[in-house]
Amino acid sequence: MEAVLEDNGLKEFIDQEIPKPTTLDAHNLAEWNKCVVKVRWIILEGVRDHIVSSLHGKENSYAMWKTLMDLYQNYSDQGKLALKDKFRKIKMEKGETIPKYLTKFTQYFDELQSVGIMVVEDDMVSLALLGLPKSWHGYHDFVNGREKLSNWEQLWSDLMQEEIKRNNGDGSSSKNDDEENCALEIKEKKGKGKASNSNWILIMEVRRNT
Repeated sequence: MEAVLEDNGLKEFIDQEIPKPTTLDAHNLAEWNKCVVKVRWIILEGVRDHIVSSLHGKENSYAMWKTLMDLYQNYSDQGKLALKDKFRKIKMEKGETIPKYLTKFTQYFDELQSVGIMVVEDDMVSLALLGLPKSWHGYHDFVNGREKLSNWEQLWSDLMQEEIKRNNGDGSSSKNDDEENCALEIKEKKGKGKASNSNWILIMEVRRNT
């Protein structure tokens, strides 16, 4: 929207309050009115219906734009809080595999990064452990008993091995009947705000051939 206004030579009307010419300056007054009408039209056409009512009644286009920016900032802040809350509440669902579960963390990590919220790797590891179901509590205690908390890559590898061991141990798969093929792709992410600039596992996919 801002680019459209700039292309039409109208950006100054949202950058500052342009005084209305007096009636004695008929030509400039007519041009001013023409520009104001066009700016208002561009702004109203560029917003969703539920926002329009908040912009009506503003005395000039600058006031409309300022109100719009305040609204967007408010929505943005609320969205960030909601995103952080969802990230903290990630849980492993019944029947969900380890790769699918951990991928949810990397997806939210990317979303948080995109809006300027940094996540420390240790926090992500801790949240992933807390989100495991009760059946994994023994493993959770085992990991917490270590002197040093695993990094994200190590946690993913350990959880994958533990899942494969459990599947083989409960009779749901065997070396002859079922094969576990793991594909691991590591993509470099230079993590701003993380404890270290380590490589993060973005995708680990388990294909089960039954």
